[in-house]
Amino acid sequence: MLGVLSTKQEFLFPDTPLAPLPAALRVVSAQNGKAGVQIMLSCAAGSAGVSVSGDGFDAALYELVDVPVEYNTGDGVNQGGAMVILPEHCPSYAIRRAPFRVYDCLRPLDGCNVPARNGRACAYLTLAPKADTPSGEHTLELTLRAGGETHVCRVTFVVYPISFDEDLFETTNWFSVRAMEQMHGVTLGTKEFEDVVRAYARSMRSVHQKVFLLWMHEDLSERRTEKPYRFDFEDMAPIIRIFFEEGFDTFETGGIIFHGYRPDGTQDMFTADLKCRANPAVSVDSDEGYELLCCEMQAFADFLTRHGWMDRVLFHVMDEPDVHYETDAVLQARRVQFMLAANIVRRYLPGVRIIEAVKTTQMRGGVDIMVPITDSYEHNKPAFDAAIARGDEVWTYVCCAPEGKWLNRFLDSPLANGRLLFWGCAKYGMRGYLHWGYNQFGGVPHPFEATSARNWTGIGTSFPCGDAFIVYPGERGPWPSMRLESERMGAQEACLLRALEKKDPQAHDALIAQVFTSFDAYDNDPDRLNAVHEELLRLLAE
Repeated sequence: MLGVLSTKQEFLFPDTPLAPLPAALRVVSAQNGKAGVQIMLSCAAGSAGVSVSGDGFDAALYELVDVPVEYNTGDGVNQGGAMVILPEHCPSYAIRRAPFRVYDCLRPLDGCNVPARNGRACAYLTLAPKADTPSGEHTLELTLRAGGETHVCRVTFVVYPISFDEDLFETTNWFSVRAMEQMHGVTLGTKEFEDVVRAYARSMRSVHQKVFLLWMHEDLSERRTEKPYRFDFEDMAPIIRIFFEEGFDTFETGGIIFHGYRPDGTQDMFTADLKCRANPAVSVDSDEGYELLCCEMQAFADFLTRHGWMDRVLFHVMDEPDVHYETDAVLQARRVQFMLAANIVRRYLPGVRIIEAVKTTQMRGGVDIMVPITDSYEHNKPAFDAAIARGDEVWTYVCCAPEGKWLNRFLDSPLANGRLLFWGCAKYGMRGYLHWGYNQFGGVPHPFEATSARNWTGIGTSFPCGDAFIVYPGERGPWPSMRLESERMGAQEACLLRALEKKDPQAHDALIAQVFTSFDAYDNDPDRLNAVHEELLRLLAE
């Protein structure tokens, strides 16, 4: 039988060459881990069958769905602000020259039949040890049927006698309620709405995310931002409750000040005059701004207290307060306004941790968790390392940048790059990872037809393909992606590496050095990653 049967973390394409299938596969995992196999079979019509026999494992089957990649990502240097490009030749850092199609979306299947499309049946199979499955070597049989042929593959699954602690590393991908409503046609206050929210929450927990974002300004809450001020956040409560019920432990929120708007409606990204998010006409450092922020935070504190959530909050004052500015005077003006707002937050939410995406350490003192983008960390490494050494908490993030050879999770990047981001966090002592684009479909109204999001900031061209989302809108909730699977593996490995660091710091450093030097220098060979993953499990099991 011709096809592809692979445990490698690398993208498949509609024209991936087919070859005779292997007779055996070997996969490994921690006791609470999961392994994945990509399957592509020659199948002229109808469907292909995929089944697994053997005890002790939970299996889940997905159809691999191909999506378009309209553009290549720029290299961040030579395109003069163009985040997406149509080059004459494939860039050295991309998997293919755009436009092309790639298998990223995973559509859950109820049975064992995979539809044939354009002469091929494409699937992704996950296998996870059950809670009572003993460690050691297990044998499973993977049976594939297509076009009248049958192929049986012997799968050796090695379960190592260790479990990772997902509390050792934090992950947050930003969830958009508004985008969810638009994509699924559900309305706040209905059972259908709550069912879809729960599906999204479960999808996020499946990749070890325990922090969920819900902005205070998501237009869920009643408010009056002219005197007399009134804020009512109760519409947020049912959503927050669902996430906590699904196993999340931290509510990420805030965003009470921002850049304000230009006359054309785009954000004034380079301004020195920050505005109140609740009323963009009001400057933060005005008397009215002070009163408005105090009233807003007092009402929010009352809301949290009523529900018993005061000690479960991560708070954003302003996203990227030091990222876009043209002079030091602008930066210092912003710093004063940021500190004013941060002090108001701490007055009404005593003990709250403030978290911000930052470029520098200029906001230190006002921020408890600094989250530099990866290239900003590398360029300001001494300052951030000094912050870590004195006990400050540092995470990292990526978004529409950095580009080119820098690790990111774009659709034209090697699939393993999204996984290696977490090895970088482990090397540098970072305790968490943030990304803005979990389901930000606002600029991508039809993600199965186009994956590059419209850029509403007024800076640069459209966002790179796949940047705005890492799940796809399914019938009753989100469909995961191969990129989300790559993140799941990376998050697991970040937890395992943290445990290894505590056990044997030298072994921890030596193992990371095999695949990661910096966020723009690494070895993303899928075979090498499989080897170091098993070595990590072995070192912890010794």
